[in-house]
Amino acid sequence: MSVIDKIKARVSNPLIDDSEISTSVISNILNVAVCTSVHYNTDPWRFLVIQGNARVRFGEFLAKRAASEMADPTDSINVAKLAKIKTKPLRAPVIIVAGAAKSTNPKSRMVEDLASVSASCQNILLAAQELGLAAIWRTGAMTYSDDVVEYLGFEKATQLVAFIYLGNPAKHCKTKNRKSSEEFTRWLSE
Repeated sequence: MSVIDKIKARVSNPLIDDSEISTSVISNILNVAVCTSVHYNTDPWRFLVIQGNARVRFGEFLAKRAASEMADPTDSINVAKLAKIKTKPLRAPVIIVAGAAKSTNPKSRMVEDLASVSASCQNILLAAQELGLAAIWRTGAMTYSDDVVEYLGFEKATQLVAFIYLGNPAKHCKTKNRKSSEEFTRWLSE
């Protein structure tokens, strides 16, 4: 299958079983992740691999964080929401958190580093599919919060880009019919 066909066939798959993924497989995927264009060679990619009981602790942190933003976290509806939030990191045996570190190069622009890290996330998804793994790129409000960056131990001013859930597929998802680029493209020729 050509690279073009593989890109078109890629699907997000949230249906992940709990079997472990080896460190060597994860390292192989991350080595592919950093094969992206990057302006001024800033090497912005920062990854955190969350596995095992660290997922439980991360879920507890997310629930505590969400509870602090609720008027009444003891309300029965909020208790159910918090219980759900607490288990979200357990949806896969591996979570790869991707972020863009702020460069010290005065010519660099964060938007370019974010673009490079976003491309690295696409590489992760494509590599996972190539290896027969399921993966899904997740974000949400936590992605854009300084307290989450700090809790996860990233450098200050790092901007998170993705929480990629990774594992063996519990079920395979069908390939989607993709839109043509025609409706999103303008051509200038004169």
